[in-house]
Amino acid sequence: MKKFAFLILSLINAALTAVYVALSPLEIVPMHYNINGVADSYSTKWFVMFMPCILIVLGIIYLIYSFVAERHENLLKNQKYVGRIVLGLFLFFIILFWYLTVICISGATEMGNAFEYILAAAVGALMLFISNILPKIKQNSSLGIKTPATLSSETVWKKTHKLGGYLGVISGAVMVILAIVGMIFKLNGMAVLFGGLGLFLVVACIIPCIYASVLYSKEKKTNLNCE
Repeated sequence: MKKFAFLILSLINAALTAVYVALSPLEIVPMHYNINGVADSYSTKWFVMFMPCILIVLGIIYLIYSFVAERHENLLKNQKYVGRIVLGLFLFFIILFWYLTVICISGATEMGNAFEYILAAAVGALMLFISNILPKIKQNSSLGIKTPATLSSETVWKKTHKLGGYLGVISGAVMVILAIVGMIFKLNGMAVLFGGLGLFLVVACIIPCIYASVLYSKEKKTNLNCE
């Protein structure tokens, strides 16, 4: 039953969205906002249903993955962590999509600056959540920090994912704090968002990859000396 949970959740979300859209007296609503947050494209209100449809697709993908994982030990050993990551993605998209749906269906011609800060905070929280799971992922070829070094040594894999998890949690927390500070002091929302993403990329992605290469080189030298 667990494998169907996300698909069922996505269908319930789509039904609730459809009811919300149907109750709106507006037929034509804003569908796109420019870089300044001003509506520059309009369409039928039912066009917003593409957002819950994305979650339905995600639910179907997870369902297929669950059936495939049952037949492959390499996937099965990390299935519960994949489920947690998908849960994080679901919560992220539900919050984001409902925020956008309410704005569009209300007929607002301006999105406002709050969206940029909310998006930055949500992305930071998602990074923090996923990074907390990272150290628990067992060595495999489909999920995690996959480099020649981590795939060649289980020790390097564990140490790299432990470091990546710590750095990712810190980067995600910093991004959430930046979003809050940015909202309070009226900082540029897009600068906060992309600055936080850049920080995460360097600190939580690039540094662990370099660390893995250094660890693996030392491990190979140690093995050669032992021989």
